[in-house]
Amino acid sequence: MSNTTIGRRQLVRTAAGVAAGGVLVAGAGATSASASTSAHESDSHHSVLGGWWVEHNDDPPGPPNTGIAVVSIGAGGIIISNDIRPAGTDANGAWTMEEERFKATVWGVADLGPGVPPGSVRIRVRGRLHHDRLVGTFTATGYDAKGARLFSNTGTFTGTRLRP
Repeated sequence: MSNTTIGRRQLVRTAAGVAAGGVLVAGAGATSASASTSAHESDSHHSVLGGWWVEHNDDPPGPPNTGIAVVSIGAGGIIISNDIRPAGTDANGAWTMEEERFKATVWGVADLGPGVPPGSVRIRVRGRLHHDRLVGTFTATGYDAKGARLFSNTGTFTGTRLRP
């Protein structure tokens, strides 16, 4: 396999994890979470604030890259995603709620293979909160070290709230 093939596969895996991980949602019929939301409110069924176990899958025609990420959504628009299965990159970004929909954009570093400078991946997430579960879609776009676009793929995710 070439470095480009290895890099694309690794970048897709990174993107899927970050995407799913970096994803989250909006509340169907719920009020918007804001920087002033209290810790108690963030644990309610009407807020995306807190930690989430997110399972994500790439859409065809790409390979079926299924993964798990832990995503933390904080007040002030902060979102952090950590790929855990398979282990991968961390991603950071911003989120917002508009009406009853959630959207986020996260960025992570992408390992493109031996001897190749790392690239980056941008994941745009769209979703909603439905019965205390996150559901939605993502678009992942991978870039080389100079910022040239390498690929774009889409997928879906579901998330369940982490409990202490």
